[in-house]
Amino acid sequence: MKRQSVSISRYSEPGIIADLAANLERNNVSAIEIETPDGSLKIVAMAGPQAPAAPRPAETARAPAKTGDILARAPIAGIFTPAHPQRPDRPVQTGKSVVKGEIVAFVTVGPVIVPVIADKAGTVTEVVAEAGALVGYGSTLLKTEA
Repeated sequence: MKRQSVSISRYSEPGIIADLAANLERNNVSAIEIETPDGSLKIVAMAGPQAPAAPRPAETARAPAKTGDILARAPIAGIFTPAHPQRPDRPVQTGKSVVKGEIVAFVTVGPVIVPVIADKAGTVTEVVAEAGALVGYGSTLLKTEA
């Protein structure tokens, strides 16, 4: 029987990663590495007992973002980083003017740092994602006025 090749993108959704991490913890497994012809994913469970996460307040319902309001989206699922790790003194901030095609932030996946590119020119009016937050592919990261 021939094995069918699976793309690593199948495992890049935050929900799938969270499920895999939960299964690791539940089964007392410290790490898993998935390799496919187009990439790899490694999940390492944190060692030792962890304090429970502080409860987050319920988010208030927001009107969906209009396409004109979106300045930049996540190019890949990963951890939002408003500044390059080697230039932490230059994070993206509200009020910053950007041009179309400019690198405005980063998304990290393990050791890989992927630039977030401005979809259009404008002034940043809102940084939607918090530094260190897990973001999904296509998530709105920065907004501008329409």
